[in-house]
Amino acid sequence: MRFFESLAIGVSMYSKIPMPRVEWNEKNMKYAMCFFPLVGLVIGIIMAAWMYLAKFLAIGSILFAGIATIIPVIITGGIHIDGFCDTVDARSSHQSREKKLEILKDPHIGAFALIYCVVYFIAVFS
Repeated sequence: MRFFESLAIGVSMYSKIPMPRVEWNEKNMKYAMCFFPLVGLVIGIIMAAWMYLAKFLAIGSILFAGIATIIPVIITGGIHIDGFCDTVDARSSHQSREKKLEILKDPHIGAFALIYCVVYFIAVFS
């Protein structure tokens, strides 16, 4: 039973895929990390399905790229983008270590995070 509980925790931690609610305790979380690649596999399968559907429907390259750019964000709920933005804000601040840690905890987005997030999405899109 721990297998399914760890699976539910691992998938729900890094995705918006609905999973049954389980208790997040040390025993259940012990193997949750083993299921993180499953989220990547789901993203890959959905991206491949989108690629074949777009090819079948003769969808233009700009629409294809736009939807392909947002698919991972929708599935993961943007958790990686949030971490990326926090990291960029902290590293770009040129402050002390303590101040950088405060910036990482701050829920607000900074200018550098916004700039690099736009750059990230342009790179993924192209």
